[in-house]
Amino acid sequence: MKKKIAEKLSDFLIDIAKLIFGGVVLSIILDLNINKMLVLSTGIFTTAILALFRFMLYNKK
Repeated sequence: MKKKIAEKLSDFLIDIAKLIFGGVVLSIILDLNINKMLVLSTGIFTTAILALFRFMLYNKK
């Protein structure tokens, strides 16, 4: 049971990481009136952390 929960949570985390990365790319492409360096650094950091958590959960099997 715990393995299934960890697997579903790891899938969810990687999906959220992909959505954040896509949002960062779109915000830069659309040339919105934002601080691009802040958005880029925050997006990359958040994506990396979520992907790391995903791999930690996925490898617990």
